[in-house]
Amino acid sequence: MRWSELRSNVRDALHGLFYFRYEQDLRAEAIELNDLFLLMCYMEMVGLPNPVTLYLLEVYPHLLSEFHLWHRRMGVDRSPVANIRCC
Repeated sequence: MRWSELRSNVRDALHGLFYFRYEQDLRAEAIELNDLFLLMCYMEMVGLPNPVTLYLLEVYPHLLSEFHLWHRRMGVDRSPVANIRCC
């Protein structure tokens, strides 16, 4: 039983040594994304205009191929949006 405890402790120590910085970065990114989501929800609730919409207009042509793959994965044969032509 002592060897299994020692092995478990060494495994935990090595995991902390190798992955600590990576996990810190992931936690910081998750907190940042959560803050952005809450800000967008608050803006919607209060009725303020959403500035993200303006930035999406610039990126929209690049997202069309991704949108096609997404709606195919979701099981929708044709585009769910009437204005977007699909295949």
